Amino acid sequence: MDIGIIGGGVAGQSAAFRLANYDHQVTIYDPSPATGASLAAAGMLAPASEVNFSEIPLLRLMEHSNELWPEFVRQIEAVSGVSIGLRMDGTLIIGYESNDARDLERLAEFQRELGIEVTRLTRNQVKELEPELGGPFPFAAMIRTDNQLDNRQLMNSLQVALDRLGVKTVHKSVASLNKTGGIYEIVLDDQSIIRPDIVLLAAGSQVSGIGGLPASISGAIRPVKGQILRVQAKSNNLLNRVVRSKTFGKTLYMVPRINGEVVIGATQEEVGFDTTAKVRPIAEMLTNATLLLPGLGEADFKEQMVRFRPGSIDNAPIVGQYHSSNLFLCLGHFRHGILLSAALSKYITSAIQSGNQPGEIEEFGAARLEAN
Repeated sequence: MDIGIIGGGVAGQSAAFRLANYDHQVTIYDPSPATGASLAAAGMLAPASEVNFSEIPLLRLMEHSNELWPEFVRQIEAVSGVSIGLRMDGTLIIGYESNDARDLERLAEFQRELGIEVTRLTRNQVKELEPELGGPFPFAAMIRTDNQLDNRQLMNSLQVALDRLGVKTVHKSVASLNKTGGIYEIVLDDQSIIRPDIVLLAAGSQVSGIGGLPASISGAIRPVKGQILRVQAKSNNLLNRVVRSKTFGKTLYMVPRINGEVVIGATQEEVGFDTTAKVRPIAEMLTNATLLLPGLGEADFKEQMVRFRPGSIDNAPIVGQYHSSNLFLCLGHFRHGILLSAALSKYITSAIQSGNQPGEIEEFGAARLEAN
């Protein structure tokens, strides 16, 4: 089939990779691929750490996607020859003071009820794993199933692989979708019309800017602002694994790269497409990061970035065929864009191939949009 994918972030490119392996003719439409949330992300594969009290079905999908990532990485790297930087070091959870510790202990109890292995650690055990960590941290635990990859290396590796598989990228914006005789067509910003057999909408937070979409789709995705920082440490072993913390009630994560870069994030604000960098959240992130990891105070400030997570009406992904049309959706990845892409690209490929919604994502289908 001739498949047009709207959106060149991790959702669109992951789906393009799987579809191209079935010899479909795939074209991605995006004026600047991999420069949105996929560029800003920290690359955490953290279903257990990210579990929410109200999102149990989503947890199971995240866990399954996490299990798929090692093989998905091998498949992409085999085509591209470019490392994705998958690291299986686990995630260290820290509560900085007593109130933080109580909150994290309650969360740990909930995680254990769900079958998640959360291993409490003593201060000495923490210092053996991460000698540079400071602070009292009355709560510390290890979640070994939560890991990371380098999101920027992932996007680079995907792009090389897609080039080698013959996937085309058209660097133009999609102005609208036209529906003619029950078939959706892509209208580019230069008014040229593309008529693929299948249209896959994977436009992240930019969905609302595309004309011609049913209101139930265009209104289903909202931008959730996040600010994220990158610093360059003087040492490559200042931090050995992902550290997630609660410090004076504020959540924080620090994600180390093998070159000494540390990704620090991330805020979450419901303020629409506000691209301004705000001093307070940046100051809080840096203050709390250096409380936990004093050596970061000597790091070089490398980058500050604002991007927008695509949050859905219920903060769960929207994936599958829209009614019985040639339009398919892969939207609403929210905080889990990198993590979910291994599974959602698999299932949207299955849906396109078969015309049937896979049972594993039945509850995440487009049908629920009509009820909202």
